[in-house]
Amino acid sequence: QISSQSVRQTMKLSVVIPAYNESKNIGKVLDEISSLIVATGDVENFEIIVVDDHSSDNTLSAVSQLKNPNYEVIRLSRRSGSHIAIRAGLTRATGDAVLCISADGQDNPAMLKEMIYKINSGYNVVWAIRNNRDEPFYSKFFASLFYSLLKSLTATEIDSTNIANADFYILDRKIVNAVNECKERNTSVFGLILWLGFRQSHVMYERRERFSGKSKWNFRSRMKLAK
Repeated sequence: QISSQSVRQTMKLSVVIPAYNESKNIGKVLDEISSLIVATGDVENFEIIVVDDHSSDNTLSAVSQLKNPNYEVIRLSRRSGSHIAIRAGLTRATGDAVLCISADGQDNPAMLKEMIYKINSGYNVVWAIRNNRDEPFYSKFFASLFYSLLKSLTATEIDSTNIANADFYILDRKIVNAVNECKERNTSVFGLILWLGFRQSHVMYERRERFSGKSKWNFRSRMKLAK
């Protein structure tokens, strides 16, 4: 049990958002996250880093045109996948903690205040885990198998079923630095975080439908990541 006196009151928060062809969604996602950050009352300063994974639409200009001093957008030289995009964003992040979340609106950041509280209370990683996984059987089976294997190779106490349902997460500065020090790039960010250990916790949330468009995360993407 951590006393209220030991909980940090304010922080600088970085947000890393990997985006591939999300020009129709990214503005709404940025507005929502910015509003929630301000509403928490726990964040003194924030930055949002959108990593454009070499989109073929105008995701890059959609962010640039907002001209918000809290927003930064960087573009990868070729399409590399969301995990590498997140790694790129983590190297640019300067906050005391970093929230990594998707650009399509499915990840509901309503639990942000609770996640920040857990980070401020001494946890290094807080996962947002959906209450249900409304996907085809093969997707659920693959995810369960993949994360069970990860758990067997790591020392984490987080249940592999929970991790299979994890979508977004917040990391403190200590673990961000540890991730950035790892030179291997072609790896699962989830797996790397689990392997690093540290104090990990989670919150539960209800996942939403995408704001618009179709998911780019498919069976082929999962197989490529698992190799």
